[in-house]
Amino acid sequence: MLEFGGYRVKHVTHITEVGHLTSDPGIGEGRMEEQVKRLADRFDPLATRWFTQIPGPNPIVVRGGVGEWDEACIEGGDIFRDYREGRQVYYLLYHGTSKDQARWPRGYRIGVAMATHPLGPFTKASQNPILSQGPEESWDDTHVACPCIIKYGPDKYVMWYSGRDASKEHPKWSVGIATASHPLGPWKKHAGNPVMEDFGYVGGVVLVDGTYYMYNAHPISSISPDYSPFSLATATDPYGPWELYESNPVLAPSGWGAWDDGGYSEAKVVYRDGVFHTFYGGSKQHAVRIRSLESIGYAFSRDGYHFARHVDNPVA
Repeated sequence: MLEFGGYRVKHVTHITEVGHLTSDPGIGEGRMEEQVKRLADRFDPLATRWFTQIPGPNPIVVRGGVGEWDEACIEGGDIFRDYREGRQVYYLLYHGTSKDQARWPRGYRIGVAMATHPLGPFTKASQNPILSQGPEESWDDTHVACPCIIKYGPDKYVMWYSGRDASKEHPKWSVGIATASHPLGPWKKHAGNPVMEDFGYVGGVVLVDGTYYMYNAHPISSISPDYSPFSLATATDPYGPWELYESNPVLAPSGWGAWDDGGYSEAKVVYRDGVFHTFYGGSKQHAVRIRSLESIGYAFSRDGYHFARHVDNPVA
């Protein structure tokens, strides 16, 4: 009937379950409220908003040349806009590895590329890598990756990042902090690192009304190889103490057969107009990590704890 009348139908939901009372035998306490909330989320304007995918110019950043620190592979970390010397600059942070283990031993390091427009062209910083692994036997002596930066004052920047030691029997990704007076560094690691132990890959950190919300892919590989649900920790200071949300995860895969049934990797989280917005990498489950198919989903939350997905996920 709606289509006959010229309306575009994007989603159809069966709602008879809502009619059950919370006290009905076999239904479970709170089932009606849960169903009502799910329906409300689906009809929220943010759950059906239109997105425009700009196809180019891709790729915007490529691997380094022979012998460089990022020759083997690169993966996106974070992007933020800043104003330097009277103009806007976009800083794209990423982590990468080298094929030249004699010159660049061990794993991931963090670099940055800059542009005056979000579509580029991006130029890699001559200071790269801007953050490297710690000394041997330190908590981050093998990898530093998944950077997220917040500017919290004039010429004051804080970077959260994930680090891991050389232990192969009990690998543990934890979260550290580094600070700088410029996005290009030099970056100084916090002496009390890690500020959050065993908390996976940093996805995004936002500051809202005096509280820092950190959304990470954690526990790693709990769904499929190298993929996870999203979990939350909060603090009133960038250095912590950080407290895990007791009802984690805040975002989990949709279920077997869905586009994201393999779990999530990194994400970008922003707070705007009273809403937490996240674009996140979801994977189609596969036993071999390198063959996992990744797409991008969108979810939103009005309190930072309860997220609703876009009805047309994946959006890219």
